Amino acid sequence: MSLRPVVLWASRQPETKLRFASRDAAAATGLLTDAQGAVEFRFERAARRLTLPDRTIYLDDYGWEVDEQGNTVFRSQRGD
Repeated sequence: MSLRPVVLWASRQPETKLRFASRDAAAATGLLTDAQGAVEFRFERAARRLTLPDRTIYLDDYGWEVDEQGNTVFRSQRGD
């Protein structure tokens, strides 16, 4: 599976930088940095699950957040 969903998601977050620390066939880890500081993340490729310290986000193929039923959930910033 591709890292494209997490890259697209990060590009939609205001002033957020994405840095990968490790990548393999199953997951990628790294840091998301914005004006509030840096947080660690883990992105599981097959499940398209982005895990942050304060929440878990599921993404579709285009980096849009989806709920448990697969419906798109629009959010403009982390912590909404």
